[in-house]
Amino acid sequence: MIKIRPHHFLDIIRDYGNEVKREPHPWGASLTSVTDSIISDISQDIQLVMNVDSICETCSKLNGKICEAQINDDLLMRDYNDQLDSSIFSALSIKPNEVMSIVKFLNAINDNIGILNYFNSPSNNPNIRRQGTESALIKFGVKNAT
Repeated sequence: MIKIRPHHFLDIIRDYGNEVKREPHPWGASLTSVTDSIISDISQDIQLVMNVDSICETCSKLNGKICEAQINDDLLMRDYNDQLDSSIFSALSIKPNEVMSIVKFLNAINDNIGILNYFNSPSNNPNIRRQGTESALIKFGVKNAT
């Protein structure tokens, strides 16, 4: 079963919706294989986690169970991501380690699309995130094209 942080899942569907070419992650994270698995079968169950997930396990920035990557000189990626995932869990009334189908999580995202506003890192483009996420929801049959 895929273990995944909510923000990683949202990054995956943003990129899928925007038809971003999947390439090996520069830090060795398992992003490509996890993405392929998620988009190949949305009926499968995933476990939503608040810590190291199936993507992080092979990342060169992981030291033990601690991510040492930085967004910039003043912001550790783990601090930003922990706050982000905590907000997403709370907004969706999901508890860490909860297991659900991918399609159920996609429906929760569709019903609470405002969670995309929690992404406020310097590299986030809100329009690209929303466009990709909504496009992916349509591709997965969760959202109707308007």
